[in-house]
Amino acid sequence: MSSVSLPAAPALLRRGTPSWVATLVACVCAFMVVMDGAIVNIALPAMRQELALSAAQLQWVVDAYLLLLGGFMLLAARAGDLYGRRALLLWGLALFSLASLVGGMAQSAWVLLSARAVQGFAAAALATSPLAVIMAGHPKGAGRERAIGLWAACAALGSAFGVVAGGLLTSLYSWRWVMWVNVPVALLLMAVVGALLNPRAVDVRRQSLDVPGALSVTLALGALIFALAQSTRDGWNDPRVQAALGVAVLASVLFVVVQRRAPEPLVRLEILRLRNVPIGMLMIGGLGAVLTCSTYFLSQALQRVVGLDAWDTGLALLPLALALAVAAMLSRRLREAGCTRLPLFGGLISALGLAWLYGLPAQPSMLHDLLLPTLLTGVGCGLTLMSATQAVLSGVPQGDCGLAAGLQNAARQLGGAIGLALLVALAHGVSGDLAGTVPPVAAELAGYQAAFLAAALISCASALLSLALRHGES
Repeated sequence: MSSVSLPAAPALLRRGTPSWVATLVACVCAFMVVMDGAIVNIALPAMRQELALSAAQLQWVVDAYLLLLGGFMLLAARAGDLYGRRALLLWGLALFSLASLVGGMAQSAWVLLSARAVQGFAAAALATSPLAVIMAGHPKGAGRERAIGLWAACAALGSAFGVVAGGLLTSLYSWRWVMWVNVPVALLLMAVVGALLNPRAVDVRRQSLDVPGALSVTLALGALIFALAQSTRDGWNDPRVQAALGVAVLASVLFVVVQRRAPEPLVRLEILRLRNVPIGMLMIGGLGAVLTCSTYFLSQALQRVVGLDAWDTGLALLPLALALAVAAMLSRRLREAGCTRLPLFGGLISALGLAWLYGLPAQPSMLHDLLLPTLLTGVGCGLTLMSATQAVLSGVPQGDCGLAAGLQNAARQLGGAIGLALLVALAHGVSGDLAGTVPPVAAELAGYQAAFLAAALISCASALLSLALRHGES
């Protein structure tokens, strides 16, 4: 019987394309994904006022993006392997720009929230392809290491740029521009990807995407977040809340069943038996909650209680974002120098900053009450961000590193979504308990303070979890 040899797959970059193009595509994609998660935080009060959003709907402006991003990240990575990075990036960028355009034109809450969900779904494609593009454009060695470092730095700086851009656009123009700013960047990137990356021939006999797995896990987490958000208004005995919790349980069971029976599951459940993977997912999920909640509640407190405008709020949050970026870049060198406990130290430092914000007054001192605690929070999260993932991967066999890294990234986004839902429920409950006994502004501030304290406890828990990681295993 004769064997048929298939032609070799074409290189990802077209012939003659300089390697810096791969780095550029990766950096801009990473920048957009992170920036879009941060830029809306400054615009939330303006969105709330113009579209008459409820507290639960305001939370979903952030959570819809994070939920779909985290829920479909592993599926997008698999789709890139099957259909090629060029196709995945083009579809992702087209959908991302369309959702951004529609979201900026929204005249109702459901249109805005739907657009944010589609943005998150498309962002999953943008988040999973950059590293593969870098590896295709750079041979193994110092050049690839520099490109990966630049990609990680751009992802970290996206948060800093997002808070400044969000404040500037909202203050000078409208909150709608925090959505529209994505459109020209995405279209330009589509032109670069379409012109300089090769398509990949697809062997239809080998296609296998675990769509039921991605849908079931996203449904489970979405139902849980809905129940948490709805409980703040209607209580845990409300039929819709209880129905949502039931859906969350059933969808979780369905996910496990699908993963056990699927020929190529989204998550091989055996990887969860490796000690570092479940511990690392909980730890990095906690970090995602701390990062998301600190920016969300600071933005709300500074605009709704302190009375700062969007531009001044963006500037007030800039030190946190810059400290995060700088500490994340320095953490690699510290780890190489032998500091293996950076997730512990980082988690405790960010917990200190958040506990400091627990005492945020209605008329804060910019130095003592804002700059110093936000710097601590940013430095702590930055020290944890890269070092935690590296620590987790150090205890995972080489063949499972890709899946483990994907699980950590998904855990970070989903941790942010679930953490925000929990702390919004806490803040709302504290404010509601104080309603009528203190002025409304004081009650609202007390809710934000409770959220900061809870975030500090989450950061401490994540830090202590890092002690259970096994270092240096392979």
